[in-house]
Amino acid sequence: MAVRVGFAGCGYIAGVHMANLKRDARAEITCAYDPEVSRAGAIAVKDFDTLLSRVDAVYVTAPNTLHAELARKAVAAGKHVFCEKPMATTLDGARQALEAAQAARTVFQVGFNRRFAPVYRRVKELLQTAPAHCAHLKMNRGELLRPVWTADEQITGGFLFETPIHMFDMMRFQFGEVGAIDARLSRANDFSMLIEFQNGLHATLVTSADASWFFPYERIEIFGEYATIETEEVEALRYRIGLDAPTRTEEYRDIAHEIKMGFAEGDRLFIDAIVGKGAPPVTALDGYRAVELACAAYQSAREKRRITLT
Repeated sequence: MAVRVGFAGCGYIAGVHMANLKRDARAEITCAYDPEVSRAGAIAVKDFDTLLSRVDAVYVTAPNTLHAELARKAVAAGKHVFCEKPMATTLDGARQALEAAQAARTVFQVGFNRRFAPVYRRVKELLQTAPAHCAHLKMNRGELLRPVWTADEQITGGFLFETPIHMFDMMRFQFGEVGAIDARLSRANDFSMLIEFQNGLHATLVTSADASWFFPYERIEIFGEYATIETEEVEALRYRIGLDAPTRTEEYRDIAHEIKMGFAEGDRLFIDAIVGKGAPPVTALDGYRAVELACAAYQSAREKRRITLT
């Protein structure tokens, strides 16, 4: 019997996940809820409670500030949950969602798709043979104009929760747990950060909300002993490992978008976990940690001091 899936929120990202699930015979998209009923189309239901009564699993793809509440309600109803990033936009909200997920017997997965992007999986492989000493990460937006809600903190929870939250998760994925963060804010949404990891590695993260769409708007540069690894968004990877080794380039540009961005693999693994073929690859704890880092960055920038994480 197929897993009955419902969607809470029917914007762009819901469409991406729906397209992936339609290619998976193990899943059946049963219904969807969105305050703009036309977005949900023929599978629309009148409210979230009705959706919960008709599904086995819920994709929380509503605006950021609603994620934690919807996820908790779904967990309380005994449903499997795929919660898009961020899991919450406050530390209290993230903690409540974490506690609910950990107490449940159902699957809870957070939508950090870049973990499954081929370029970033390849980086993780390379780091096994060329451990990092330090790194620089960048994730800029071109503008906060399209769609108009991206500039509305009542919807996004703040710029760091909208796009840069991916880099907070990616830092943990590649380098391990963060020990401290020291952030500065030069304009409304232009951040520079020094990140210290518990293993001794350190990294910088720069992110701007309106830097224009300048390729690559997302990049990781990693430095080790006679080693450099450099990404260009999810499109390509350049690296040199060894003092006399050649510089190598790997291209991912021609891969289908949903695979290149990691969406397809994340959705497949969610259904795998529901049918008993493995654990969810991005847990509620991972979701909590990313929110914790974003909140620490805001606090550090506001108070102009280093924030230690436990």
